[in-house]
Amino acid sequence: MSPAVLTTAAVGGKAFWYLTRSSGVVALVLLSATLVLGVVASVGWTTERWPRFLSQDVHRNVSLLGLVFVGVHVATTVLDGYVPIGLADVVVPFISPYRPIYVGLGALAFDLMLAVLITSGLRHRIGYGSWRFVHWLAYLCWPIALVHGLGTGTDTQLPVVLFIEVVCTAAVLGAFTWRMATGRSIDPARRAAAASGAVVLALAIGGFAMLGPLRPGWSHRSGTSPSLLAELATRSGTSATGTTAPSSGSAQTSTAGNGTGTVPSVPFTSQVSGTQTQSGPDAQGNVRISLAMHLADAASTPLTVVLVGAQSGGGVSLSTGTVTFGGDSGSVVGLNGGSVVATVSTPSPITLTIQLQVDQQTGALSGTIAGAAGSHR
Repeated sequence: MSPAVLTTAAVGGKAFWYLTRSSGVVALVLLSATLVLGVVASVGWTTERWPRFLSQDVHRNVSLLGLVFVGVHVATTVLDGYVPIGLADVVVPFISPYRPIYVGLGALAFDLMLAVLITSGLRHRIGYGSWRFVHWLAYLCWPIALVHGLGTGTDTQLPVVLFIEVVCTAAVLGAFTWRMATGRSIDPARRAAAASGAVVLALAIGGFAMLGPLRPGWSHRSGTSPSLLAELATRSGTSATGTTAPSSGSAQTSTAGNGTGTVPSVPFTSQVSGTQTQSGPDAQGNVRISLAMHLADAASTPLTVVLVGAQSGGGVSLSTGTVTFGGDSGSVVGLNGGSVVATVSTPSPITLTIQLQVDQQTGALSGTIAGAAGSHR
């Protein structure tokens, strides 16, 4: 199966995509505010300007507003059409072909929110005890929604989004700590267990973010099937006006660098071959691995990748990486085993995904390359 990289398509236009992203972030903020206000109401904190009934009313209204934004997030995700997320995927967890675990967590959080909403409407019929039990699921809903946002959100690495997620996490943890400290009716052993669980959960989510979504190449490590990635890369050849990009057999002349190479028009896939050489380590302990290749196309387009970093096993732990494609240059943004993801600044940015096999005895390289239009997705 040809490798590919996830890039932006114009299917359905960009409006749904921007709405999906923004509504998801706002929904997380409102869900966090709902939890904090719920704690304020349950603790019974009041002032002359903030009576208890006001906490309850604001808590209810913010939770309803949060459900509205969740609905917008769900609807625009389905309508966007860029990835195959259907109505069933947003209510039945873990059946989506796109990032199934993390989309599934979003579906689970949505189901929990619906359960809280429905039981709140039936509170007088199902009894206070049953309603109270289901209502506590909101506390479970929040970390699930946070991991969903981290795992599926393509803006996770943006500083402003990271800031919002950190602030929401700090607010919820602070409110939870306050609730445990003031919950005199709660057994001390249960309070200690809940506090320990919250600390472990916070550390686990932080570790997941650092080792997963915040590292390059997450789209290839998040569970999306290679066949779907290849299909999405092929779709990226559709322009914003609905016209189709030139076929992979055509080529565009490079205008950067020495201008001697040509690169195929995106989207394209091709076989590559070449050789690997290694030098170092230098004074800092870094090695330099050079991958000199060419595409099996009519122009035999040259491709050179240079990786610099600390030696790790049979490879390198990437510190910096550069790429030269035809006469254009760029940088390596992801390295995972034999998979290299890079961006190149041609007249129109291109994202390259290279899958390589190396003969360790001869240094010979072989594999495939896929190119797609560069994008923020």
